[in-house]
Amino acid sequence: MLIAKQKRQENIAEYVLYMWQLEDMLRACNFDVDVLMRGFNLSPLEMPKVRQWYQDMADAMKAEGIQKKGHLMQLKELVQDLSTLNIKLLQNPAEAKYKELFTAAMPHITEIINHSDGYVRNEIDACFTGLYGVLLLRIQKKEVTAATEQAVKTFSELLSALALKYKKYEEGELEVDLN
Repeated sequence: MLIAKQKRQENIAEYVLYMWQLEDMLRACNFDVDVLMRGFNLSPLEMPKVRQWYQDMADAMKAEGIQKKGHLMQLKELVQDLSTLNIKLLQNPAEAKYKELFTAAMPHITEIINHSDGYVRNEIDACFTGLYGVLLLRIQKKEVTAATEQAVKTFSELLSALALKYKKYEEGELEVDLN
């Protein structure tokens, strides 16, 4: 909860990836929050709040029917907002550097979309999916090819730039209509 809150404020892309990881951790623990929280070193005041936050997340996942796979609606909506911002930035002639990052990532994005069987909904979702997939490979200590590393680099650079723009948007420093 504390890490998620911090990531949400500082870097929206890291927040999305962190929350996807928490979804998978809850699935791995069979939605048993007590199992998930073993080893947490929290104060007696923090423990109930953090436990309730995880329980609320587990309950939301069950209510949304994503016990096996998928992401919480709030995270899907956030990725959609980021996708909308991406489109707005690409349409802005002043965003040449951002367009360069997008263009560099586009061949890799296309590859993920083509292999997703319709699961990936847009270019930004593809970047998150690619980054998360590599994160899982690394956790499993599986090999990551040089080509995959290059793709991940382009996704990271694009999402980093997008996260900075989103932060400016949230702080009122970037005038964009995401509706």
